[in-house]
Amino acid sequence: MSGASLRAESEELSDKRLAGKFACGVATIKRVREHLPVAVLDEDDQELIRQCVAERSRIDSQLPNLSKVYLRRHYDISVEALDLELELAGWEDPRHKRKNQGAAA
Repeated sequence: MSGASLRAESEELSDKRLAGKFACGVATIKRVREHLPVAVLDEDDQELIRQCVAERSRIDSQLPNLSKVYLRRHYDISVEALDLELELAGWEDPRHKRKNQGAAA
């Protein structure tokens, strides 16, 4: 369940989302990430973007050990057993939630 939360956090720090938040293009975010000069953002914004990129890297490094595939292998259980355990814990996949909300609209 924490893996899903981390994935959502990582998604919020993607180049595309950062570009939207800083009102610039994805290419600008990539240039800032690589420490290349950009004219559309001041130094404070560039530093904040680099911090966001570093945080996303930190989060992404944790994700492999929180995936369903890893958990199934680590605990030697079936997909069904893992899904049942998650369901009993009250977890609902946020990706399915978004799909259901889109269908209801």
